[in-house]
Amino acid sequence: MEQDLMNEFVQQGHDPTKMYQRKPVKFELSMISACLDSPTGRTYITACEMFDEAKSRLCQYTKVEVETDSDCDFLQSAFHGYAKAYMVDQIWYENFKPPSNAFDLIDQYMQHRPDDILSEYCKNIFFCRSHQSGNGSEFSKFKGLQIAIRTYEIFAMKVEKADTTSDIRRQILATLFNCLGSFYTITQQRIRAIDSFEKAYNINNEDLDSLFGVAWWHCSEDPEKAIKLFNQYLDAAPECDKKYYDAFYCLSYIYLSVHKDITKGKEYYCKGLDAEKKQLPCFPPYDTAYKLFAKLKMVYLGIHV
Repeated sequence: MEQDLMNEFVQQGHDPTKMYQRKPVKFELSMISACLDSPTGRTYITACEMFDEAKSRLCQYTKVEVETDSDCDFLQSAFHGYAKAYMVDQIWYENFKPPSNAFDLIDQYMQHRPDDILSEYCKNIFFCRSHQSGNGSEFSKFKGLQIAIRTYEIFAMKVEKADTTSDIRRQILATLFNCLGSFYTITQQRIRAIDSFEKAYNINNEDLDSLFGVAWWHCSEDPEKAIKLFNQYLDAAPECDKKYYDAFYCLSYIYLSVHKDITKGKEYYCKGLDAEKKQLPCFPPYDTAYKLFAKLKMVYLGIHV
């Protein structure tokens, strides 16, 4: 039962495409516009504006064919816009899904400009997201994950060898490795997940989601390393970060289960409860696996919070 519970909440907690959310949230700009003093909120606003501009540009293209350099120049701004917005944060993708002809247009575009790595990344995004849905069966979700994993693995190898500007290459790789880390986590591939999260964080040490991912995987196997990494995450992350509260619950569980330190275990659990109040409306807190495990441990020990 504990393993089934862990699997369910792992799927929710490490799910960039939101396929496994128990109560999917429909993202609206009004949910974030009131939180402009929040670093996380400002990031979401930026991503939203970029997606909006990219889709608007793509919808303005009225031709069926991609024939000239002028056509390519026009479409390039849209494809680059989608890719760059996705690298800022992908939560808005479903709100700004490309029109149905986008797949054909980007295929034609890539025939003219096969070395445009950023547009090729956009093509991979379109392809993978077309196979991912929160409304499908468990089998269809798993098949979607398999497709995304294989697609991103192949593309990551290509980007690593690409002769392109280092900034674009690094940004794409960091995002790819973060996504792969999440997908490997959902499919319970521990070694691959840690490796991918570490690669993402080494490329971009502001990628706190990947830092959290590495720490999370070390909770059971190397709790001392997990403590160090969670504290590193908490020192760097804003309180509104979507995983901030869960870092406290992970620490609570480690101190209760490994260190047998009731005082610290209870302290971190209470910090997690306080941190939940600082979450943005678009990412309401939920009872994570380690929150439930820490709570069960305290009940077993007769601790009341």
